[in-house]
Amino acid sequence: MPENQLKEMLVFYNKKQNVNEGVGYSPSAKKPKLVVHAWKQSGYPVSIKKTRPLSLEEISVAHDRNYVKGILNGKIKNGFGNKSLNVAKSLQWTTGSFYCAAAHAYLHKTNTFSPTSGFHHAGYNYAKGFCTFSGLTIAAILLSRQHKAQRIGILDLDSHEGDGTTNTIYKTNSDDFISHYSLGEYDIQKHNNKEWLDDLPNLIKTNFSDCDIIFYQAGVDCHEDDPEVHSGHFTTEQIYLRDKLVYSTCIELKIPVVTNLAGGYQKPFQKIIDLHNLTAKAFQESQ
Repeated sequence: MPENQLKEMLVFYNKKQNVNEGVGYSPSAKKPKLVVHAWKQSGYPVSIKKTRPLSLEEISVAHDRNYVKGILNGKIKNGFGNKSLNVAKSLQWTTGSFYCAAAHAYLHKTNTFSPTSGFHHAGYNYAKGFCTFSGLTIAAILLSRQHKAQRIGILDLDSHEGDGTTNTIYKTNSDDFISHYSLGEYDIQKHNNKEWLDDLPNLIKTNFSDCDIIFYQAGVDCHEDDPEVHSGHFTTEQIYLRDKLVYSTCIELKIPVVTNLAGGYQKPFQKIIDLHNLTAKAFQESQ
């Protein structure tokens, strides 16, 4: 695509989203900075938008308040299995990044990006699987309460089940305005992933055509070479096709999309970056 036809990528990012200490096996806490840099290096027009940390009260719309307070005060272990106050502070910024991206997308009817991960395993009052706060459910509830969004779709194509998203939606009685699809709930393997991809536009239309906005978890741990792959087993080309189908279908439906990074565990780390670069490429090629 000629450079003058490239679509501006609105990325809601602050360096305070990053943290390197005490995060163990998961690379998610250090991904935001590296992915944003890679998108810029690829020549895409990246516009960094201001974001802000969410407050205890805002995070608590989807969680038990005492649980949130315990995490932020370093009294309860976070999704990385420690009580780091630096990690806790970064979580206010990651949830803030996603909510600010969602609010902008909803209000301006445009696509946005939040370079964040670590949301979909976090339950109402527990951390799990590198996830501490359910940024997806938090943003959906805040959009509904603060901006009167009527229906919000969560398209979670991370390889693993979004069990925390399901739990927080249920515990907050939010299933009347949130539609949720999680790839990890289905047995999608090499033998049937082409069939699933062929049906992806129809899946989106069936589940989300009445939504005001779609939250898209563009996880890359569903790649066939990822050590933690559960559902998907997609090739590199299929990851690109997946993202392109999401964007082109949502353009057809005239529904804005908020994209985040979700999971990815390959080594060396550059393999993960390369796959996230495909999401940016698919976004551009879908316009």
